[in-house]
Amino acid sequence: MMLSFPTSNLFIEGPDCSGKTTMVYEIHKISGYRWHIHDRSQVSRKIFCEMYGRNLPTVRDDFHMEISNLNNRFIFLLPEFEVIEKRFRSRGDEIHKSVEAIRDVYSAFTNQLDEIRFYPNVIPCFSEDISYSDFAVYLDVVERCMIKEVSDQVLRFVNLNGGESYPLQFTLYDDGKFEEATQDSMNYEPESEYYEKIYKRFHKKINDELEGKNEYGRREGPESRRFVYADDSCISFIQLAIRDRVMDFHVVIRSSNTENTFEHDLKFLYYLSSTCFEMFKEHCDKARLRFNLNSAHIIR
Repeated sequence: MMLSFPTSNLFIEGPDCSGKTTMVYEIHKISGYRWHIHDRSQVSRKIFCEMYGRNLPTVRDDFHMEISNLNNRFIFLLPEFEVIEKRFRSRGDEIHKSVEAIRDVYSAFTNQLDEIRFYPNVIPCFSEDISYSDFAVYLDVVERCMIKEVSDQVLRFVNLNGGESYPLQFTLYDDGKFEEATQDSMNYEPESEYYEKIYKRFHKKINDELEGKNEYGRREGPESRRFVYADDSCISFIQLAIRDRVMDFHVVIRSSNTENTFEHDLKFLYYLSSTCFEMFKEHCDKARLRFNLNSAHIIR
């Protein structure tokens, strides 16, 4: 497994008659049901809500929360309208009963794709002739990531989201080898003292709890809930917890400069998690690294 950036949900999107059901079937068949695939997402819900004036107050927020989880990935089908029209005339549609209605839907999806097509977790497809195996290969490659590729995806998403995404989240897994972890990640000059402070405080907290240096005078074990770092600075919260032989390393960053700093923050936090895994490796088979970025932004 090494380092993995897995797909939590794979959404197949597009207007009616664009080929979504076929794509769901074909990718399942090719991959052996590797991914959790959905026919439609909050994209469709948002589009139809706006088209038909449905009173759903949280629809735009629901859409943002779904697409700003970078483990959610979207294949967006948008062949030429002539292809859509031909399929519609051949088989009809349960809801939209005329070519004009189908054209309106197509236009709405076209406009939505124009807004999100360059997001790192959106894969547009404009062709009628689809190589389903190519999509499976692409998803496999995306999941076999490197740390720099993850930070690049965060920067790209924020840049295309108007310069700030509030919030943004993603999860990584590591097999425990932490092949990219290096102590040099502590040496990024603008943040080196800050990283050193976090490193020492977090390790001291863990060691103190294991030795019973807490208000209860109680020695904590590997499954303690008390391995926590908290601060009001940018990296504001870290918690380590071990459950079912998985080391969960959960980070909250209240404010992240994704253009200049986040890449270095991520490398440091990955290294910090590797040192924690080394402490508890007898109790863990793999690590889950969860990142919640509140204001992920670009300073302009």
